[in-house]
Amino acid sequence: MDVLDAIKKRVAVRYFEEKPVPEEVLKTLAWAAHKAPTGGNTPYRRVMVINDEETVEMVKKVSPGFLSNAKTLMLIYTDLDIAYKGLGRLGRDICSIIDAGAAAENVALAALNFGLGTCFTKSYSEAGVKEILDIPENYRTEVMLQIGYPRKDMPPPLKAKPNARITYLNKHGQLWM
Repeated sequence: MDVLDAIKKRVAVRYFEEKPVPEEVLKTLAWAAHKAPTGGNTPYRRVMVINDEETVEMVKKVSPGFLSNAKTLMLIYTDLDIAYKGLGRLGRDICSIIDAGAAAENVALAALNFGLGTCFTKSYSEAGVKEILDIPENYRTEVMLQIGYPRKDMPPPLKAKPNARITYLNKHGQLWM
């Protein structure tokens, strides 16, 4: 799929078929997450795939933003010690968060290649998710993706709000496009 077509096609999916995502596909999506940049090429990113039904249900219970019936999750998280050693506060507090978003978008776009949909989630209990998934204290979760095959009968995506897409050229206030 052409990357611009993938960008155009990507939407938040909250209605999934009751069909498991093959392990080989999940490995490819994890690879896509790791292909995103990290500040200074510092290896602070971690990716966890969660497809154990019981674990997914436990995560859902501590995640008010988990509104779908997804059976597979991918968590992108940061080793804060490595981020700080590599780039100081900039790496720990800013770059790692930006880079997690880039990794999540890589996953969302790659998922389309397999007929999958995704939904980004950050509304969850950090402490709860870390406890359920045995994530040590020196790590910070960044974003969770709900992954699955979109239902054919799901509602259309929401339209952009007025003034949501404002682009300026060269100076603030100089509208462009």
